[in-house]
Amino acid sequence: MYHCGMRQMEERHVANQVDLMIWSNRLDLLALSNFKGEVQVHRLHWQKVWNLPPPMENVTVRCMAWRPDGKALAVGYSSGSVYIVDIEDKEILDKYELEQDIPDFGGTKNYGISCITWAVRAGTLESATEYNLYDDTSIFLQKPSTLTSGSTSYKTQGSEDSVKNLKEIQEPTQLNMLLVGYGSGCIFLSIFGRYPYGTVQLAQVTKDEGGDYKIIDITLSDDFSLMQVVYEDRVTKNVLISLVNTSVLSAYAEEIFTVANRHGQVTQLLSCLDQTMTSITEAWEHILLEMDTKMAYYAASVPEGGVSADLLELLMLGVPSDELELFLLQELTAKGLKKFGNSVELSYSTIQKLVLRQLNIVGQHLTYYLSELRGLTRIPDRYKILGVEENTVTEAIRACCAFLNKCLELQQVIDVSMRNYKAFFRWLFVVIVRLLDEQTPSEIVKINQQELSHIAEFLYNFDHVQAENGDSVPEKPVKFNLERLGQYLQDQDLSIMPDDEDNPWHKFLRDNSCLIKDNDTIFSMAEFKKFSLVQQQTFLKNAVNQIFDVTNKDIGKHFSVLYNIKCNENQSDSTLENKFRVSQIFDATQQRFMVAFVNVNDKNEICFTSTNVKEKTCSATATKYHFSPNILKDSKEHSEHQHNVAVLDLQFYSSDYLSVLIQHPHNDESTIFVQVPLKIALENSCEFNVRSKSYVFSDKTQNKNMSSLLEQDVYKVLDKMDGFRIAVSGGRKVAVVLSKSYRKVRVFEMEVDGEEEEDETLDITPQSHTTHRSNNSHCMSDQQNITTDDITF
Repeated sequence: MYHCGMRQMEERHVANQVDLMIWSNRLDLLALSNFKGEVQVHRLHWQKVWNLPPPMENVTVRCMAWRPDGKALAVGYSSGSVYIVDIEDKEILDKYELEQDIPDFGGTKNYGISCITWAVRAGTLESATEYNLYDDTSIFLQKPSTLTSGSTSYKTQGSEDSVKNLKEIQEPTQLNMLLVGYGSGCIFLSIFGRYPYGTVQLAQVTKDEGGDYKIIDITLSDDFSLMQVVYEDRVTKNVLISLVNTSVLSAYAEEIFTVANRHGQVTQLLSCLDQTMTSITEAWEHILLEMDTKMAYYAASVPEGGVSADLLELLMLGVPSDELELFLLQELTAKGLKKFGNSVELSYSTIQKLVLRQLNIVGQHLTYYLSELRGLTRIPDRYKILGVEENTVTEAIRACCAFLNKCLELQQVIDVSMRNYKAFFRWLFVVIVRLLDEQTPSEIVKINQQELSHIAEFLYNFDHVQAENGDSVPEKPVKFNLERLGQYLQDQDLSIMPDDEDNPWHKFLRDNSCLIKDNDTIFSMAEFKKFSLVQQQTFLKNAVNQIFDVTNKDIGKHFSVLYNIKCNENQSDSTLENKFRVSQIFDATQQRFMVAFVNVNDKNEICFTSTNVKEKTCSATATKYHFSPNILKDSKEHSEHQHNVAVLDLQFYSSDYLSVLIQHPHNDESTIFVQVPLKIALENSCEFNVRSKSYVFSDKTQNKNMSSLLEQDVYKVLDKMDGFRIAVSGGRKVAVVLSKSYRKVRVFEMEVDGEEEEDETLDITPQSHTTHRSNNSHCMSDQQNITTDDITF
């Protein structure tokens, strides 16, 4: 016999009205949203982990779902955005503005997100566990250096975090999928919450093209071969259930897993490129700042173009103008010039290292992974169904090669610039020393003809205020032209082209143009000649994004509806919003979907339906259940003379129990928490024909008194708790009850033994890995050794 052992952990009054509550299945964490649109994560003892404000004003949280490993939370907003939030530091790992991308079916408008499910496929995959020589990239690829200024992490600066993060994304052993349901009747599917699989229009799958639906809830079977969707007809407000054949997700699980991992690796590398480019730009801006600081004083005292004219005159005649002499001796000085030279040289060498050790290596990694992906597209019987096209991957590889070529070009420019700068600074140093009539070592004084030409070339374009284009004038104009390097770090065409006329490879391709035609191995870089490095990077990102673009991908054609059940006919004119409470679960051991819902308008009955999908011909049962006041065994009233007790909320606790919150029959200030054994609910259900065109739940549906079927001790009276909403987790054995005021919460531990020790739930930091907990070892099928950070977070 089941004993509803509930031990109260906390009772708290909260500042903002709580709206949604959801438990993590891996850690003792509770995610809440409030009426202000904030998301908060609390530990079991109500310590707040963090608070995430809404993305914009007047946006509320519609739904939330935990990633199966408990390390991220998906949040769906009324604006149509989905944020994937890191649980450790509330960093936004990913965000989707999905509803804007969904085609406008039948003139529907944006309704926001209505539900989120994050499902995990049972069992590990071969490709995740078996060693594959070609998956070991360390054999073929050099690791990017762990420069702090160019971290490989896409969300943090630390190199250690980047390695950890890379593993988190690339090495799950199970396939998991994020499913986002929209008020417009669309379902978006994403592998790992990162790789977009596509959007399916439910009306298209159910063969009702004119259907105007709102998705209420989605559940996948344990092997991803079936999907059950509870949805509402927006016109009639009727509730329907659709069982959809998604066997393509099950049959191609290995392929989906492989491509999603490649996508994760590529996305990671593109993020690394972004960070490195930011570091390069910062180093470049440092050079500009140094030049501006040192030379602006002098530039202000001479007419425009006077700086390079005076310096060229000094180079030719050896005699400085009065203004220049004053500047060299009083403003710049020999000591200042040395510091200035060292600072500029340091910035240049930083850029050089970042290009060599980061951009080049990341570009090579990208080329490797994309080439691997192209190899997969050449196995059409396995990978064509994922919609990744060989020609788009080839274009991305070409963009990658062009980016690497541009990096090489930049490397040569840096070499020339550094050479010219060194010559320039040495020459100025000699001039200052001579003006001071000091003795200098002869080797410093000597400047050969080649160095002179380098200095002259450098001075020729020395000052060039960037004001030709009205659009590109920065707030503070750059006074001194370092065009050869700087032009590569701006989002505009190059103004000084590299001289590659004598390049033997370019000559060879010009003479043998037939080699380039329709060739996916040899590429011409002629069209990218004018591109800056920033433009080349943007081109590369767009080309990669094109590979994984799913806006025009029709995944609905691979799904087929097995049956649609007309569930509940809406008798009133009011909308179901906030009055319809639904929960569904897939019982993997019995291969059965179960759905329970209550319309809070009726206040007194639960509609319960189950579908057995073991056999090809699905058998389904449905019954209404109500609770009479004699659920309290000491109640003296007879149930037949009393109204049914109001059902306030429900949620599946596990595949064995349904948690129900009901009104206390005699005390409005209290409520009753009931754990209904599903065995009893199933045994007392009546079978019905799934092909029936009539509504399953009507006045004719059998309505049974659950109170008389239940054993004693399956409920707990919550004194002085006018409960309204619940959230439960069988995996973590916890429950939380929210009051009608939305401001009071009560947290419980479930399945507590009377002899269990009181001090077993300690406040443990997430990093600690110490003792096992005795009675809380049940979690998920793939769980490894449970440490205290899994238990009380």
